Amino acid sequence: MEFNHDELSSPDWLNDQFFQQVLCEYEHDPTVRLVGTCELRPGTKAGDHFASVMYRATARYQIGPVEKSINLIMKIKPEAEGLKKDLLQDDDFFGKEIRMYTRVLPEMARLMESIGEEYKLIFATKTPHTIIILENVSPQGWTMKGLLKSFEEMQPTIDAIAKFHAASAVMQQNDPEFTTQYRCTIADTLRTMHKMTDVCFGSFVRFLRDTLEVPELIEPVMKFHQRIDQSLSDAYATSESCANVLIHGDFHFKNLLHLQSEESIVETMFVDYQMCSWSSQVVDLFYLTYMIPEQSVKTSHRDAIIHRYYQKFSSILHRLNYVGRVPTLTELHAEMLRKGELELFHYIVFSAFRYTDLSKVDSEAFFLGRIENPALQLEEYKATMRTELRRFLYQGIIE
Repeated sequence: MEFNHDELSSPDWLNDQFFQQVLCEYEHDPTVRLVGTCELRPGTKAGDHFASVMYRATARYQIGPVEKSINLIMKIKPEAEGLKKDLLQDDDFFGKEIRMYTRVLPEMARLMESIGEEYKLIFATKTPHTIIILENVSPQGWTMKGLLKSFEEMQPTIDAIAKFHAASAVMQQNDPEFTTQYRCTIADTLRTMHKMTDVCFGSFVRFLRDTLEVPELIEPVMKFHQRIDQSLSDAYATSESCANVLIHGDFHFKNLLHLQSEESIVETMFVDYQMCSWSSQVVDLFYLTYMIPEQSVKTSHRDAIIHRYYQKFSSILHRLNYVGRVPTLTELHAEMLRKGELELFHYIVFSAFRYTDLSKVDSEAFFLGRIENPALQLEEYKATMRTELRRFLYQGIIE
């Protein structure tokens, strides 16, 4: 399937009359008139996202004698019955993202003239239908790239998340109430996906027994599975010894857009802010080291990635006159060890997201645990786990 099935048709209310109203508000001019019809297209390829229904359109419109056009991308809260609607029933997901575009990102841009964030909000509302409309920047050269292939390619992404984290810490310093709007509920969301998680753990135990032939690790992994709810709650909890920041929370390669110059990535921006939450900075760092680069990059440059992040994060805080305590690099590494079970969870469960081509499977069946983790059949994954399981064992994450 090339596109998500729920994006092949659109709701009746998403029509020319609606777009004309949106453009009138955007231009602050009630005389705006559409030129022609806004034809909707599916927003992304199948499997590129799950937490909304997305469309694209090019709107041509007229203000007096001047004709303009704008490329739009729309995110709509699912209305059709099914798993996607059930997972997103809580308005907080879209509410968070609307607040991110209307309040948080503009304030971050004010604090730092360049944070790598170029998306422009066109329109957002939660009544009578929940929708976010953004300017589509792909015609300006921003593209997805898949897993990044080198440390050099990763540097704009590393710098962007460090700036994002640092700016959020300064915002919290200036407004202590800021964090109340971003209570972390990610662990609760993951608990609703237990069918998929259970299948991933069951497959992984068989993988340990039959493929890697390490029966001594089966019991520790099974015990990890038994306490997974508490482990995730602990992992996503705020830290008492490291920096707490606004995390992206869903920081993987399909939520990144890159701008290139002469085949090199020169800038990276994030998309999809629905999972943004106040939590320990290391949550995003586990994504940064596993869900964004190819495994060979992580294996060769894991410490360099964390070091570059730390240098940029601490530098930005000092430049923004942050008066709070900045953790040391050693403390950051210690925090990653304390929350290391989340990294193991990435390998056991999130590897399914990393390696599954959701354009070729039923995404609902995937989330309902009807499809086993395809990573377990890959030679790269087998070789990786032979190395990484020893690291988890030696670090005390597996006992």
